[in-house]
Amino acid sequence: MDEVRDPTVEHCERLGTGRPIVVGTDGSSESERGVRYAAELASALGVGLVVVHAMGLIGTGGDWRSRPDDRHADAEELLRGRWTAFLDRGALDVTTEVVDGTGSLGLMRVADDVDASMIVVGSHGSGGSGDPFLGSTSHRIVADSHRPVVVVPPGDNHRHYRPTGAGVRFDSVADTD
Repeated sequence: MDEVRDPTVEHCERLGTGRPIVVGTDGSSESERGVRYAAELASALGVGLVVVHAMGLIGTGGDWRSRPDDRHADAEELLRGRWTAFLDRGALDVTTEVVDGTGSLGLMRVADDVDASMIVVGSHGSGGSGDPFLGSTSHRIVADSHRPVVVVPPGDNHRHYRPTGAGVRFDSVADTD
């Protein structure tokens, strides 16, 4: 019979092996919070950082009339430029990658490809998960990933932030905006 290992011990062992941290971004302020957190953690641990943007059905950059190759190139430019410009590449080993597919599947696929120690996502808190602090992408990753996942919540001034509403579903809270 296989020995059951404590997941906390296994996670700590993974962090000590130099495996990179994978973080997702879509260019939003919420995902920037996730990238900043992941960068600080990667720097403190002395590991690399892989910043990923998943194109999704239509993708980012250009518009729906653009050729797929052009949209992909536009997204790569945004990812290497504006979306990660604040990172100190001299002190941190940063890799950027644009992948096709949904955010959750793209991030998990890249994490598997690089054997990441963890996945970090910044949450919009506005997805279809029914959880007041997890969006659909972060919810899906938490539910499906076999790696540790850190979800960085939106800032205090975020439209969906409800400090007294933990455990309250958005569909049961009247929108007062």
